[in-house]
Amino acid sequence: MNSEKFLVITIDSTHLVMKVEKLLIDNNIDVRIIPLPGELKASCGLSLKAKIEDANEILKLLIDNNIDKNIYNFYLCEKNGFKKNFSAFNF
Repeated sequence: MNSEKFLVITIDSTHLVMKVEKLLIDNNIDVRIIPLPGELKASCGLSLKAKIEDANEILKLLIDNNIDKNIYNFYLCEKNGFKKNFSAFNF
């Protein structure tokens, strides 16, 4: 069975999802926009998928670029086959 772990970043604005994606790509972080998983809540229907090992660098870039910490959340996604389990990501 295929298993995978990755980071899902939810952001409360479609505009900011695209802005953060550009910021991260410009800083050589592998990230892509994905539909917001149904298990998670946010004001927009998009989220970002990234590697777990990039979490600290992503958080630093968000802070350094004055992205309000109240509008984004980090989640750990553990995927086994078709089943996904989400939990708050602890730094």
